[in-house]
Amino acid sequence: MKRILTLLFLVGLSTVFAQRDLTPSKRRKDVFGKSDYKDYRFYGLQFSAGATYQFTRLTANNPIYSAVASDGRPIDYTIDPAGKIGAFVELGMAHFPKKRSKISLALKTVLVSYYDWGLGFKLLGGSEQTTTNYYTPFGSLASTTNGTGDFYNGYVYGRFSVHKNINLSKRYFIDNGLGVNFDFRVKSGDKNYTGQSSFENPTVPQPLLAQLHYGLGFGIKLSRRSFFIPGVQIPILGIYEWRKGCAALNWYSSNYLPIQAQVKFIYLFEKKVKGCNTPGSEEDKKRNDEFLQNN
Repeated sequence: MKRILTLLFLVGLSTVFAQRDLTPSKRRKDVFGKSDYKDYRFYGLQFSAGATYQFTRLTANNPIYSAVASDGRPIDYTIDPAGKIGAFVELGMAHFPKKRSKISLALKTVLVSYYDWGLGFKLLGGSEQTTTNYYTPFGSLASTTNGTGDFYNGYVYGRFSVHKNINLSKRYFIDNGLGVNFDFRVKSGDKNYTGQSSFENPTVPQPLLAQLHYGLGFGIKLSRRSFFIPGVQIPILGIYEWRKGCAALNWYSSNYLPIQAQVKFIYLFEKKVKGCNTPGSEEDKKRNDEFLQNN
């Protein structure tokens, strides 16, 4: 009798485990996997970092500037600027609006997916080479000299941006951002040339500058609370130290347009539950997911 009961018990166990093994792989994750029922706030930390580079001119041909020496001899200068790779780091917060504006509801679209801000430090570098040709009164080349300048400028800055997401799927989206940054130079690069330059006093911008910028990124939703967004940011308008709207920075005799390639992480805060620490309902999870997906 004991042998029969033992045999029936073993058969029952094998049947239970066989049923678990037959659970479809997709459903098995839902049944036995760990579900996230937590409720998250509509704001959290954002961290951005990456590389900077200063573009100069789009064409490879460098312009030639002509002058006349004190003794009447003609001189020409060829100026060749180049950017250098720098870096930046930033820490701030991201906020997802809880409600849509009346304009957004009337247009039946989301105008502002989220907005974020940050404080950071960036390093912008560049160089410039000048070739100077001296001619005789008869127009033949007498001599040539070269000069080179190199610099790295360091800025502390504050940034604020408004973002509009274009959803590609539940997990991926295109991130468009428009914002403003205020930069203050705390580290000035070398203002002097090695060799002959084309100027007596170099052009140096004011320490404080402000720009309107545009950012484009490819967003990845890592979880219900975290996002990873690699992208680029470029200034499109100078709004302080007005130079007819030019967003480039002037150093030595050239303009440098700073571009940054970046990665951004957003991590939403968890809501603190009052009283018993019970997880949110499935309906809360769906509502939170739908909001973040639609934004």
